[in-house]
Amino acid sequence: MFGFPRRFRIISLVYLAALVFSGPVDALEAFPGAGGHGKESQGGRGGAVIHVTTLADSGGGSLRACVEAKGPRNCVFRVSGTIRLKTPLGILSENGRLSVLGQTAPGEGITLTIDPANPSHIKTPLYIRGAEDVVLRHFRVRLQYPNSVANADALTIEDSRRVYIDHFSGSWATDELVSTHSNTTALTIANSIFAEGLQPHSKCALLGSDPTAPQTMTFWRNACISNNDRNPDINHFAGSCIEIVNNIFFNAGAEWVEVFSQYPGGTPVSIVGNYFKAGKSTSDSTFAINWHAAASVARPQIHELGNSRWAPDNVTLTLTSPATAGVLVPEPACPSTVPVTSSDDAYRDVRKGAGAFPRDAIDQKLIRNIGDRGQEGRGSIKDKPGKLLPDPRPGLPYADGDGDGMADSIEAMFGASAGEADAWSDPDGDGWSSFDGFIQWLSEQRLTGGFPA
Repeated sequence: MFGFPRRFRIISLVYLAALVFSGPVDALEAFPGAGGHGKESQGGRGGAVIHVTTLADSGGGSLRACVEAKGPRNCVFRVSGTIRLKTPLGILSENGRLSVLGQTAPGEGITLTIDPANPSHIKTPLYIRGAEDVVLRHFRVRLQYPNSVANADALTIEDSRRVYIDHFSGSWATDELVSTHSNTTALTIANSIFAEGLQPHSKCALLGSDPTAPQTMTFWRNACISNNDRNPDINHFAGSCIEIVNNIFFNAGAEWVEVFSQYPGGTPVSIVGNYFKAGKSTSDSTFAINWHAAASVARPQIHELGNSRWAPDNVTLTLTSPATAGVLVPEPACPSTVPVTSSDDAYRDVRKGAGAFPRDAIDQKLIRNIGDRGQEGRGSIKDKPGKLLPDPRPGLPYADGDGDGMADSIEAMFGASAGEADAWSDPDGDGWSSFDGFIQWLSEQRLTGGFPA
């Protein structure tokens, strides 16, 4: 069915519902092709399909109404453009079990921003706190705060588990572009662009912040572009499984991968197949992987393999710092949970496929700024946000007369029937529902410019 891996068991709707609520080992993946430690996130599988029909901040048909509803649910978009939030949007413990599927939006997709004057003490537009089973795919978050506003991430994930972030684009944060906090675990962040965090606190990703227990995290096929440091920052308990695989880290300023070991046992991390490329904002001399021994309670276990680096003649970019060389280990602490390619292949794949699709003009420019492999790129670290793009002419949503979230014109391709709300049918009993198949097909179509009628 749909060309996806065949399953040897039938997963009934009852069992799927159990997966959503309990998240057992060996759950069906978030979507066909999902990987990493968050791959068993169930999102809204088996639940309601809710149409987002307005770009308004709140009210019927808004993204907020879908996000703040209860029970397993899937937000699909009938509109495109920019949602201007008046206050932050939180995915909390009572409203997890959620999929936000930006690939369903017509036209040029969905962008979120937030009113810089919003009264909330939380300045991050979108955050996940205490939630389980969340899948976010194919949309952008672009902040407009001046750099004097502190602690505004593009996305914060706090004390949550089974979370999958895929084809996300974030820019112009005043803190990290993406940040995890507390005991966030079973997390995958993949195929995403995190760019131009604002000075004086320009950061790409904070992957270890105040945990009290071991964590599992995958940072895979992402692009960190023009951020001063935390590209990314890693600080975890022994027994954690942290993997940084096949990413592009471009035009860091002072720091690239920063490893701390301030929790019992020391941080175990696998850093494999990444491409580190200096740019116009990069310091004259810097290290791609750097263990910060300050306040360490144990030595980290850093597995480094197959990483590449490039810098112009006036910059010295060394792969590992002298301190790091003493804590390298020959084998990773945990087996890889994703397929690993060469750093050269990763360079090609990330430039081709990272970020929300269809790419807007901002992401297109950011990817062009990285430049060809082995040649100097462009762009610089910023101290003020860029301008939001004007909303394009709205595209036409695909016809969905039965309201099941799938395009009527091609439902049969996925074993479903136009005129019948049968999102969760599984005609061939391989475990993947018709909706699973359609949504992944649509994601792949968006990467190549396709969209159903």
